[in-house]
Amino acid sequence: MQQTATVTKLLPGNKAELTVHRQTACGHDCSNCGGCGEIVTKPIIVIADNSIGADVGDSVVITGSSKQVLGLAAVVYLVPFVLFFALYAVASVASLPIPEVWACVGFFLGILAAVGVNRRQKHAKPIYTISKL
Repeated sequence: MQQTATVTKLLPGNKAELTVHRQTACGHDCSNCGGCGEIVTKPIIVIADNSIGADVGDSVVITGSSKQVLGLAAVVYLVPFVLFFALYAVASVASLPIPEVWACVGFFLGILAAVGVNRRQKHAKPIYTISKL
């Protein structure tokens, strides 16, 4: 996965903070489409390894591991729903009172897992690397 980004801040440990503008599937050709109504998207802030020594204001290409990104997306989006349905099923089979409450507990535990993974990822090695444009 590659995207164009702009270096906004240099960080210690040979890292950089970058601003990435999301790419759309249609390529922002709104004059011919009109489907999205020219929705303005907020840029994403990411941390990347700055092994090429890029300076603030430089446009660069960031490369990320699709495997890592998809793994994180699975934790954030799938785990809460899987736990929701799993605890609902367990509560129903075990004849526990109000299985819906157990399902909500499962969803909440999934959200807590996603928050924990997010906090750990902030302190982990960046999943993006910078290369020249």
